[in-house]
Amino acid sequence: MIASQQFLTALLLSAAISLPVGAQAQTAPAENTPQKPTSKHYVLPANADTTQWGWFDPAEKPKLTVNSGDTVSIETLRHAMDEIKPGASMDEIVKLRLANPGGGPHSVTGPIYVNGAEPGDTLEIRIKKIVMKDSGFNFNLPGKQFPTVGLLASEFLEGHVQYFQLDTKSMTTEFKPGIILHLKPFPGTIAVGPDPDEPKEKAGPPIHDAKGRTSTLRPWKNGSNMDVNEMQEGSTLYFPVFEKGALIWTGDSHCLQGNGEVNLTALECSYKEIEIEPIVRKDLHIDWPRAETSTHYIFMGFDEDLNEAMKIAVRETVNFLAEQKMVPMTREEAYALTSMVGDCRVSQVVDIRKGIHCMIPKSIFVKK
Repeated sequence: MIASQQFLTALLLSAAISLPVGAQAQTAPAENTPQKPTSKHYVLPANADTTQWGWFDPAEKPKLTVNSGDTVSIETLRHAMDEIKPGASMDEIVKLRLANPGGGPHSVTGPIYVNGAEPGDTLEIRIKKIVMKDSGFNFNLPGKQFPTVGLLASEFLEGHVQYFQLDTKSMTTEFKPGIILHLKPFPGTIAVGPDPDEPKEKAGPPIHDAKGRTSTLRPWKNGSNMDVNEMQEGSTLYFPVFEKGALIWTGDSHCLQGNGEVNLTALECSYKEIEIEPIVRKDLHIDWPRAETSTHYIFMGFDEDLNEAMKIAVRETVNFLAEQKMVPMTREEAYALTSMVGDCRVSQVVDIRKGIHCMIPKSIFVKK
């Protein structure tokens, strides 16, 4: 929480209940939530009513309504409404992928309506806890049927799928005898309501379907399929708000992913719970998603052209450094500092819109 308070300070300085069936509410003491003296904790299970397959729909009735500073434990499902389960064959996976044309494979739980959130605000989301379920998978679709899906699709004509048993105590899984993977869960997809001014698609299937829903395939200013692997337990995310109530969804749960996510999927999994704390920020206005960890400030950019995504992420980084008041600097100094210490990484290259996230270490700020 100390790290989050540091970023809150920097951002402040730079910026001058209805429940679904099965949901539970508990009263809990407030923890660093100045918006109100007490907060409530909610549980949102994942089921056919609370989860959508591959689409964000602002017209979807909220599955939960909360106040700023409340906490929510959200359950998530595996892809295709939990149909990609251990033992599913590649033929079955292909059929499921073709069964939802234009939509993403992701199962997303939500939406959650946050009272007081209005377009133009920023929604801060603190990830307080992630508890995994015990199975995961990775696959690439057959390149002969999906020649543009996956970085090297033309070189891997046959599909491949592996299933993994996840040890939630040791936080490890065996890739194969002789290789042990250490798990680092994070939400591949977490979003607020879609941007009504999102530009028309430059590649791939349409962004919107006939019902006006927005596909979960592409990341954008509202977050969505970002695949930024730094968004683990203890991190804090910031999204510009486009819809009244913000509208939060999450899914595409990952238990491990390398930067790039090159074959199409991460170690995909699902969560018993991802506990979040949404906070409405009237004092902060941003154009693109941001995040922070205990050690870094993180700025994101998304575009079909990886160079353009890089420009967006770097510009966002420079803007933050030039506007923060911890150690005032000119825009030229901010550009130079980004070049010297900014660690810009390829988030993913397989979501049609590619992603870059630039990381600035907090340790450079030594002025008290």
